Amino acid sequence: MESIHYIGLDVHKKTIAFCIKTLSGKSVRQGVVNAERNALRHWLAELSCPWMGAMEATLFTGWIYDFLKPHAVELKVAHPEMLKAITAAKKKNDRADAEKLADLLRVNLLPECHMMSEELRDGAFFAIGTWWFARQCR
Repeated sequence: MESIHYIGLDVHKKTIAFCIKTLSGKSVRQGVVNAERNALRHWLAELSCPWMGAMEATLFTGWIYDFLKPHAVELKVAHPEMLKAITAAKKKNDRADAEKLADLLRVNLLPECHMMSEELRDGAFFAIGTWWFARQCR
């Protein structure tokens, strides 16, 4: 039987820190990949097992979620405020954040938020942008 890997993704504008773990919590691999479609395509090709992923909701999560979703068994987005309350720690860095996301996903304690469809997200960003622009023109 093929095992599943649990991947925590700490998403930023230019890079994504990742941590891959087994169900037992053994760390398989950690690293950083550029937040570009081509770099993610190469990274996906290196994954050897089916995987579930988790990432925190950020401004940059949308396109990454849409790109990775077809390749994952399941891809979840974590609620940033609830995640902050759970993982409050003195040692805060991208690698540690990715590891915490993988662990929360692995033990089914990830505080999920709903990810709107791409069409709805595009419409919402357009509406917010229009509102912001209208306020600036007053």
